[in-house]
Amino acid sequence: MRGAADVDSTRRYGAFMSGKQITIHPEASDCIIVASVSGGKDSTALMLALKEAGVDFRAVFADTGWEAPQTYEYLDLLRRTVGPIDVVIPKRQMVEAIRHRAGFPARMQRWCTRELKLQPLRAYHDDIGQETVNAMGVRAEESRARAQMPEWEDSDEWGGYVWRPLIDWTIDDVIEIHRRHGVPMNPLYHEGFDRVGCFPCIFSRKEEIRLLPESRVAEIEALEAEMTAERARRNVETPGRYAHDDATFFQTRTPGRTMGIRAISTWAKTDKGGRQLPLLQPLPQGGCMRWGTCEAPPKDGDE
Repeated sequence: MRGAADVDSTRRYGAFMSGKQITIHPEASDCIIVASVSGGKDSTALMLALKEAGVDFRAVFADTGWEAPQTYEYLDLLRRTVGPIDVVIPKRQMVEAIRHRAGFPARMQRWCTRELKLQPLRAYHDDIGQETVNAMGVRAEESRARAQMPEWEDSDEWGGYVWRPLIDWTIDDVIEIHRRHGVPMNPLYHEGFDRVGCFPCIFSRKEEIRLLPESRVAEIEALEAEMTAERARRNVETPGRYAHDDATFFQTRTPGRTMGIRAISTWAKTDKGGRQLPLLQPLPQGGCMRWGTCEAPPKDGDE
């Protein structure tokens, strides 16, 4: 832990929001606050909360090259309505990194997070040339793992200070601050997506896979075929280099069994149990439909 800054511990920046107050740790008083922005609801709420509290900050977006078009458009909206957002680009964006490996990220090999986000963001902080704080829109109610995270820490993993001012916020708090500032959420939430970072993410739920547009499925299908062929070529040069012949974006839970994006997309449209396609696809249940802040799109034939 670095030595504490010699500052008045009562020096705070704060504003009451939905009964909560954002307070900067005294050690951060002379640091540059950098808000990590993804285009999602929580990082947008973070920008709004910092702005509302009168905290000077920089916003930065790590462009993986694997985002939905709606997210890039939404980031431009945030630039117009909230403030500037810098962009960092990794050494290799997603498709280039996939081609470099002839494979996709996986549950046990999440190089996507490390290489496409953490490393370029860390470099951005280092280039500032002054002590920085990585402000993140992480909330405890999102998962058990996040519920264990402290609001403030000097992180060895990150390599510096990390501040999670929204750790105790609920989804209602997030929705309220968007409404208070008249800033809409990423339109992907209105389509039923719960995630808006990476399109798709390797951890996407069944419904989110079902909602993927055909154009995106076709893009990934072509990339799978290209990488499978590349693996075969490399295995001729170096026998045994790849344990699995097929390169697929999603992994099944059955060892040794592979399913391409097309098969996974078809499965995502089945009823519970994955055996039968319903006559009509169900309406989206995720995103703003889950939070009760928007209405589901009408069924075919409805006015």
